This record gives sequence, structure tokens and C-alpha cells, in this order.
Amino acid sequence: MIIDFHTHIFPPKIAAGAIRSLKATSGYQNFTDGTAEGLLKSMEAGGVALSVNLPVLTNPDSFFKTLEHLERDNAGEKRIISFAAIHPRCDDIAGKIDLISQMGFKGVKLHPLFQDEPIDSDRTEYLIDCASKHGLLTMIHPGFDVSFPDMKHAEPEKIVRMLEDVKPEGVILAHMGALEYWDEVSDMLCGRNVYFDTSFSIHLLGEEKFVSLARKHGVDKVLFGTDSPWRDQKDYVDMLNGFSSLTAEEKQKIFYLNAAKLLNAEV
Repeated sequence: MIIDFHTHIFPPKIAAGAIRSLKATSGYQNFTDGTAEGLLKSMEAGGVALSVNLPVLTNPDSFFKTLEHLERDNAGEKRIISFAAIHPRCDDIAGKIDLISQMGFKGVKLHPLFQDEPIDSDRTEYLIDCASKHGLLTMIHPGFDVSFPDMKHAEPEKIVRMLEDVKPEGVILAHMGALEYWDEVSDMLCGRNVYFDTSFSIHLLGEEKFVSLARKHGVDKVLFGTDSPWRDQKDYVDMLNGFSSLTAEEKQKIFYLNAAKLLNAEV
């Protein structure tokens, strides 16, 4: 069983344009067309049973329209679960988080760089605190983003400040703690009460560094993720399976067991 905890899809009408724009700003190659149909084909090829879609809300005024669309998605295709999209500069954060919880979403996604709001700002900390108190997961993009190379809104020291201020439950740090800040992750974040996902990190870290970081943090708190469409799901599955220094039990936890427990999912 494999759960991919970090994927991105877009509504069919805007998928082509979104992929084209993101590809132009990032320089990354896409491996699906950015639609749910494209992700399902990728999942079949990679043996992935369930994927988590992580939408990013860049305009606070689009909250309700986006939430309605994501709710419809979750009522349809059961092999893809969408988190809710919310922005730290939305008004009535507490009310919106309550609504997200009542609608049955598993969690929310924050991207401090695309949303231009530091992870340790008062607004973001309040949002994370509200999500935690409602039992929602909070997925965060930490560290570097190629689209914003000079912006530093979510490096490890800011994440530590947020964690110590809020003391939240259910926080997931994408990209093995903070993309391209893995020395700082090892020193400052490993062992803390957060999860890491493997998205867009396995191929950059390599086996030795990946396994060392995962074990230092605790394999029970590592979730398999790819960042599809920006990485190929089958390639990432094969890569992790090929890490001979990981035990079969450790791979099972990363691929499925840890995620299934967090999502309360059986697939």
C-alpha cells in the first residue's frame, strides 16, 4: 500500500495554464497535466492507492469559492483527498477553520512564500493554532522555493519559533523539513513534534543523507510524498524502494502506515 501525501491538481479549465505558468517560473518539468485524471493515471503506474491534493490559496477573497470546489472534489473521486485552502490574511480565521472542520476536511495547506506571509507571523500562528485545536492537520511548505529565490518566510529558525509559540499538533513540514535547509533541519527540527514528508527531496538528498535524516527525526514521523506533477510518482516509489539501508518495516511506515494513521484511512 502506498499513500502519496503531497500532490497538486487543478480544475480542468485552468490546469493547462497553471502548469504552464508554474513551469515557466520554476523551470521544473511536469510529469502529469495537472488534472485529477492525469494524477490517477500516474497513481496507477506507480502503484499509489491514495493521493493527498494540497491546494494553495493565493487570494484571501477566493476562500469560499475555492472551498466549495474542493468539497465537490472530495465528494467525488475517493482516491484523491483534497486539503482545504486558506490564507493567513483571510478575515474571521476562527470561523473559517470551524467551517473547514465541519465540512470534513482532513487538513489545510499553507505556503508562506506563495502567500507572502511568514510562518512565524501573528496571523499564521493564529491560523495554525486554530487548526490544531480543531484536530486539523496543517501542511506547510518550508524552506526554499525556486519561484521566490530571495524570500525567506519559512526557514528552520522561523519554524522553530512558530512551534515554540503555538505548540501545535498535526503539523507536517514538506520536503523533509525545509527544502535545501537540511543541515539546519537536522540541527533544529529533527525530533520535534512535527511530521516530515519526502516530497521533492529524495532525489536531492540521496540514500545516505535521506536515511540519516529520517532516522534522526524518527521514521514514525516521515510520510511518503512526491510533489506530483513536479516529480514522477513511479520514479519516487522505485527510488525509495531501492534504498537498501531502509528496512522493510521502515519502508512500510513511510509508504503507508504513518499516513493512514494521520488520515484515519483504509485503502
